[in-house]
Amino acid sequence: MRTSLLQLRLVACLALGLSACSWQRFDSVTRNPPVELLEKPDSIDNGFGVSLATAYNPGRTQVLVGGTVTTSGASLFELSNGPGTTFWDLGYCSGDGSPCFVSSMIAGLAHAQGPDRVQPLCFAVGSGAFAKQGLVMHCMDGIKYTLDMPQAAQDLLATAIAQNQPRDFPMATDREDDPVLMATLPEKHLAWFYPAKSTVFSELTLPAAVQVDDPSFGHSLAVLAVDGGRVFALGMPGKSQVFLWKADGTKASYLGCLGGTTGLGRALAAGKVNVDESDDLLVSDESRVYALDGAALFQLEETAVSECSFPSMTGGKLLGSFACGSTSEVSGCEGSEFGAALAVGDLDGDGDGEVIVGAPKMTVRGHENAGALLVYDAEVTADSSLAEARFLSSAEGGDELGRSIVAPHLSNHDIIAAGAPGHGKAALFYCSPLFRFGTAGQRCE
Repeated sequence: MRTSLLQLRLVACLALGLSACSWQRFDSVTRNPPVELLEKPDSIDNGFGVSLATAYNPGRTQVLVGGTVTTSGASLFELSNGPGTTFWDLGYCSGDGSPCFVSSMIAGLAHAQGPDRVQPLCFAVGSGAFAKQGLVMHCMDGIKYTLDMPQAAQDLLATAIAQNQPRDFPMATDREDDPVLMATLPEKHLAWFYPAKSTVFSELTLPAAVQVDDPSFGHSLAVLAVDGGRVFALGMPGKSQVFLWKADGTKASYLGCLGGTTGLGRALAAGKVNVDESDDLLVSDESRVYALDGAALFQLEETAVSECSFPSMTGGKLLGSFACGSTSEVSGCEGSEFGAALAVGDLDGDGDGEVIVGAPKMTVRGHENAGALLVYDAEVTADSSLAEARFLSSAEGGDELGRSIVAPHLSNHDIIAAGAPGHGKAALFYCSPLFRFGTAGQRCE
């Protein structure tokens, strides 16, 4: 029987003695390990790992890591020519003499429409001013520009720039080659989107009877690419509600509101959970995560009804639901903040996605609030059991791994990138036991 590389490394450590090679530091001291910490630049001294985004263009994969909205700057990591842990570019929302405020939710786009042509590998990083004020786009080769916003958002940003008081503009996008960007201004209860290959925004409106006077409005977002158009989801977890729209171009129609379970809309994410060509929607509440069929959501009729309901809107659309699970090394589901962040990634390259759930308050090997990533294989249509738990072997109490999650695409499958902003960390997780034997690659075998 062939001995795996991981086994050989462990044997070597035992031979050298624990003082020379510690398993507890496995993710930070071994060569080509299955988990790697990304280098934190000195310029991001507050909350490195709070925000994450990834962009993929055939042959190139990038991950952007930002801090809190009061931190100027985000660092870019290039994963294309052999994954790298050293930041590749620090100029994302660094200011460079111009104001730029990093958003709590940043977005990566395979292509984005620039002022004069389509640009590859772009990130929507925040708000500020480059030539004019608006949402800040930063693309490959240092191309920077801004997108116009609704007037109320422009007015608030002008005040923020004048007073140097950052405002948060959360953003989300899909993973299509020509993606759609969604943005919100929570304190003004505004939401809008930029259609594919367009810099002109369209507002997402709600029926007049819908009450949105809650500060949690728009702090969770998702954009689903479905057959025929897009589905937009916006959470207001303070009132346990998720609003839905659909668009097949520049005009969006309101589809209704999910509600009825405490904390619904804590986090949202989109990705291909099942085997069809449409993205599906992940929604978390205070204790569970639900996967909803995106194609079925797109078929909902436009409505002006203001009431929010979970059963009536999810009947026939629920692909599965997931509850917190524990292992011998990861424990403390109660109070774990299960569902604080969500992602969908095809971790084993079989064509459908796995559900990745952040639980930043979980205990890891006795370290409280170290945080973990819980992975569920959602191929079944009933409640799904825990498939694996990922964590830092060098975990420290208070890391809070799982506050942010994305699934960068490498070769023929996805990996996991996750933030642990409690101690300013972000990490790449390459391996999964869901791989078929012999398909995981040298790093993971």
